[in-house]
Amino acid sequence: MQRILWYGIWSVVTGLLLLHLPGCTVTPLIPVSSRSLPSFQDDLDRQGLNQAVQRSLDYLRSRPADATVVTMADREIPVSRLAQSLIAFQDLLAAKLSDQELQEKIKQQFDIFQAAGTSGFNPGRKMLVTGYYQPVLEGSLKKKAPYLYPLYTIPPDLIIKPSEDSTRKQIGRLEGEYFTSYWTREEIDTRDKAAGSELAWLKDPLDVFFLQVQGSGLIRLRDGTLRGIHYAAKNGHPYRSIGKYMVQTGRISLKKASMETIRTYINNHPQERQEILFTNPSYIFFNWTRTHGAIGNLGRELTPGRSIATDQSCFPAGGLAFLKTRQPVIRSGKIVDWKPIHRFVLVQDTGSAIRGPGRVDLFEGAGDQAGQVAGSMKEAGTLYFLLSRSDTL
Repeated sequence: MQRILWYGIWSVVTGLLLLHLPGCTVTPLIPVSSRSLPSFQDDLDRQGLNQAVQRSLDYLRSRPADATVVTMADREIPVSRLAQSLIAFQDLLAAKLSDQELQEKIKQQFDIFQAAGTSGFNPGRKMLVTGYYQPVLEGSLKKKAPYLYPLYTIPPDLIIKPSEDSTRKQIGRLEGEYFTSYWTREEIDTRDKAAGSELAWLKDPLDVFFLQVQGSGLIRLRDGTLRGIHYAAKNGHPYRSIGKYMVQTGRISLKKASMETIRTYINNHPQERQEILFTNPSYIFFNWTRTHGAIGNLGRELTPGRSIATDQSCFPAGGLAFLKTRQPVIRSGKIVDWKPIHRFVLVQDTGSAIRGPGRVDLFEGAGDQAGQVAGSMKEAGTLYFLLSRSDTL
């Protein structure tokens, strides 16, 4: 979804690594010996897992089979090897093995690598695990009170072109004959610089902002119909965390910072809203989707509880992993407990604030309940990647 998350307020620590992907600033994965494997006991049903695995496989089959997705020591691992890993895992699922049998088969057929985690001294290789979701918002296709705040599609003056080294894209606009930066959030919102590109209108400017944070959502129109909307492009300016800014300026505490406390503070101090939001110059443009499901950056629908966002210069897009962390139990809108989660997940999304080998973002689904879980997630966790051995293919 290319989400722009506010979780930059959380700081965490990492260690040395032995396996790396092109473009990652450190080596992000460490081989795990057979004596140190985690228990691969999954806490979710296998229907969603099969679905998520197939969507990753469909994506990988759309790529050139010899394209490199990972470099291990001096060996390049092609897309075909990653796809074969998913096929081998599908075969194990189809066999309907017990947890103990599945553990033994994974030990026999797969090499396991642990994500190195956050920077600094981190012997446990812990990662910062957050959550994201698909909000459901009331909206209108026409500007009419109370629907006064626009969601934009890509404006016609936005230009996206390859950079000189072809590793990243340049985003901007023409000013006469000169290519320059595109408009900032403040310029778009206060000077109508994207006027004419409105897709829909929402009731609350914070709904617009947090929809950009999540990257996709569902819009319930005035006639009751539901339409999906998802990330199309951004304005090219760097993301800056409003949560971090609010902590630094004493508006909220780091301990209590969450999506809910950010929204509550701004609603209670409307005169500060623009100051806070405009500290983040990044801006997201949307397109309508053909599905009600959230779409990840692989162009495939995400599976709640199974799809994760990572830095795909560190970890392979479409790759199979196993996540261990915890998440809140919500009842009547309040956290009543925390429960451990341990499950197979697939790398099917990314985000502008998901950077380095110590960050993973778990897709929680759609609606208020998913939003409450996602908004409370800032937990330590571990992540393991599975790659089938070449002698078992």
